[in-house]
Amino acid sequence: MLTTLILLVTTVVIVHSQLTDYLGQRYAEYVMRRTALQSAFAVREGAMRISVKQEEYAWAAGPTPDPILLRRFIQGNGRITLQRTEKFPPVLVLSDVHAAKPAAAFANYLRLADEVSYQTGAYTQALSASGYFFSPERDFIGIGPATDAMRAQLQEIPAATTIARFTADVPQDATSGPQTDLRWLPPATDPLNNSLAVRIIQTASHDDQPFATFVASYPDQVFSQYLSTTDAGEISRLLDSGGRSLLQLQLDAGTRPATELDAAIAAAPTATGVRFHQHNGVFVARDVVNATGWQFVQAFNWWAILSDIWPRLAVYAGAMLLAIMFTWAVLIWLDRKVFKPALVRSQRIVESEDLNRTMVATAPFGLVLLAYPAGGVILQNAVMQAYAERPVMDDIPLHQRLLALAPPAGSTVAAESEVIIPLRDGSHSALFASVVRSRYQGQSVVLCNFSDITLRKEVERELEAAHTAANAANAAKSAFLAMMSHEIRTPLNAILGNIELLGRGALPAAERAQLHTVSQSSNALLAIINDVLDFSKIESGQMVLELIAFDPRNIALQAAGIFRAVAEDKGLALELSLDETIAPAYVGDPNRIAQIVYNLLSNAIKFTAHGDVLLEMYLADDTAENAALIIGVSDTGIGMTQAQLQGLFQTFSQADASISRRYGGTGLGLALCKRLTGLMGGSIRAVSEPGKGSTFIVTLPLPLSAEPAHHAAAETPALAIPQGFHVLVVDDLAANRDLLRLQLLALGCSSDQVEDGASGLALFAERQHDLIMTDLNMPGMDGYTLARSLRDQQVRVPIIAITAHASETERTRCSDAGIDAVLTKPILLDALVATFQRLGNHQVSSALQHNAASIGKGPLPATVHAPLLASLDTAVRAIRSTLAETPALSLSEIGNRLHALRGALAFVHETQAADMCRGMELLLESHPFDIQTFTDHLDRFEALARASLHARAPA
Repeated sequence: MLTTLILLVTTVVIVHSQLTDYLGQRYAEYVMRRTALQSAFAVREGAMRISVKQEEYAWAAGPTPDPILLRRFIQGNGRITLQRTEKFPPVLVLSDVHAAKPAAAFANYLRLADEVSYQTGAYTQALSASGYFFSPERDFIGIGPATDAMRAQLQEIPAATTIARFTADVPQDATSGPQTDLRWLPPATDPLNNSLAVRIIQTASHDDQPFATFVASYPDQVFSQYLSTTDAGEISRLLDSGGRSLLQLQLDAGTRPATELDAAIAAAPTATGVRFHQHNGVFVARDVVNATGWQFVQAFNWWAILSDIWPRLAVYAGAMLLAIMFTWAVLIWLDRKVFKPALVRSQRIVESEDLNRTMVATAPFGLVLLAYPAGGVILQNAVMQAYAERPVMDDIPLHQRLLALAPPAGSTVAAESEVIIPLRDGSHSALFASVVRSRYQGQSVVLCNFSDITLRKEVERELEAAHTAANAANAAKSAFLAMMSHEIRTPLNAILGNIELLGRGALPAAERAQLHTVSQSSNALLAIINDVLDFSKIESGQMVLELIAFDPRNIALQAAGIFRAVAEDKGLALELSLDETIAPAYVGDPNRIAQIVYNLLSNAIKFTAHGDVLLEMYLADDTAENAALIIGVSDTGIGMTQAQLQGLFQTFSQADASISRRYGGTGLGLALCKRLTGLMGGSIRAVSEPGKGSTFIVTLPLPLSAEPAHHAAAETPALAIPQGFHVLVVDDLAANRDLLRLQLLALGCSSDQVEDGASGLALFAERQHDLIMTDLNMPGMDGYTLARSLRDQQVRVPIIAITAHASETERTRCSDAGIDAVLTKPILLDALVATFQRLGNHQVSSALQHNAASIGKGPLPATVHAPLLASLDTAVRAIRSTLAETPALSLSEIGNRLHALRGALAFVHETQAADMCRGMELLLESHPFDIQTFTDHLDRFEALARASLHARAPA
């Protein structure tokens, strides 16, 4: 340590010496610059004194001026330019001539100006000066050098104005009374050249009376050049006798702002020959440099010092550091070689012991060292002690629980396990323990550490519960969607089926127009339902695209054929443009592509009142082999703004809130188009301007097909069902059964109807049927069970499933059960014809019979009213019987009967009674279930339903 201290003291002495030398060097530089600045002032002061003294002698001699000059002066009305020789610059003379003081009164001053132009010309050129002199009354002035530009500029200005401009800032006391000394004026704008200049003035006198004041002007660069320096962190100032800054040069002030340097300058004393004065870490030197008492000041801070001498300091510091390091290296080497090894080892053992105890005591997790196999506690920390003192239910100490986890002898791998500790307050603590075998002070020990994972376990249970709840919510959403599909499609099936049957009969023109309106509205409702369900499939990842060979030109031709009549009804022209380079077969889903085209064409026609609609299909690059297929739909309709285009493809969004009122629609069609194109790996975009129509461009990267495309028949032949074609209809709703009977009758088919799967099996065993149509969801034996039972009996008759919503899961179940086809409600005759043709390989007849009646309002047909009233009686009687026996165990059976009643009542548009059924279904889901409340609702429902059905009895 002593050696290190000596080296440090030596370093301090060297650094102090370097600083002292540096300050001496800086002061020498300051003295040189101050001397140069004093010389610059002294030379110009001497020149001024000599010039003034010469003019005083010339004035005292008093010779008259040159008559020629006086005449020119008088002719110029007190304005003349004097220049004895071309070697010296000219002098401009101006006087304030008026009646009381004519030009001849200035004869002596004219002579003085002539002398000045000759005597001081050499000085002005040698010293880069300009100047002027003026009379004490300030009505005569001589200015030189007078350039052509200056003379031209002053030519139009009155002499009095020019004299006032040049003498305005010259103090009055400098021009009145006897004056023997000169004075420097602060830097100001030189009126000769409008640049910053430093001026010196002195008044010439004769017999103690001033006769003229002389002013010499020097550019500020003449003096500021002596203020410049290349050192950083330094400022130089030229101050007046009062300490105000006249000229300054400020360099990089380093870490201290210039204001601190100025503050140090203000605090420094004014004394000639004094070295740097130090104030708050700033070094200041100042001294007087001219006769007026101006001072030259230089200040710099420690930052400037360090910037200059840091290389030398770094060398010294590095040398001292190396010396210290070498000294300590020798000492450490001696320490290792001299000290006894035993003492070193003992100290390390003690330190290790202390460290281990400190680590055990301060560890944030439980830590305990146990003797093995006795189980005694050797060491433990506060965490372990706190957990060991907890009251447990089975009185087994914590250290015994941990000891039981010890791995077998010889194992070096830690055993990890979770330990559940039941506490006496009924709660549990969960610990994650790690146990390893070791040795300590010659005995076998077990080192155990554990952390509390009770909170983590609770979080895991909560996350599992949240995951279960989320899955349940998702399942509930899916179930709700399926239920809503079933509830909407079931009455829609009856509506569209009966509308179709009515349309095939002979109706008056007015009723046929009304029927056409109802049909269009129902089809629009069906399209909305289909879009919602398709969008739901895409969102849930259940949408599966077909990959078959197809010809995209057929899609365009069919779309144009379908929408051409709609366009012509609005007075629009529907044009079709097909690129000849389109291949005859691509691989993709033609139905979904057609859905996109139909949506775009429907929107284009909807929003176009005049003009035309264009459907075009071409390739993105007709030179590339696998170029993407482009489908474009353009119109001349209302168009859209850029703001409307931003949210165009969002779900349930339309370009304008008023569009749904003027044109209708849900705003889901374009969102569905975007999702479908995305599933196909393509894109869709829109280009539009308000009032100039819109263009939608769909890009589909479809691969080419090596197989020929499958072409659907252009026209479906009429179904010719042979006599004796007999169908078994199985459905729990009487209204649905009656509708199917009428539709089959229209196709020339006979049918049998039963209400459940068991009755269907029994009737099929008694009679011969060519085809079976069954609902899927029925109380008792459902459609899946019926199909499996028939297939188990080796029955090969085609089976068609009828459902309101067919997801991919349900279609898979149908296929597994042996069902040949699935028809989704609403079911129209064309769908029946196509399905019969595909399953039965029959030809379609051209004559369809009409034998159906509308059941939406007014009296119900007897074939619908009687079964519906009987179903109401049977269901209410069964529900009351179930409530009287074991209601808690039969809520699902009651719910099935209410669901069947709700569908039947909704089918005949008895919405109030159907809503009451839905309310009772919700009561079944309440906990706890209130029998009395449910019975009251059942009584009111029965009264309303019977009254409604009696009011609609057949005529």
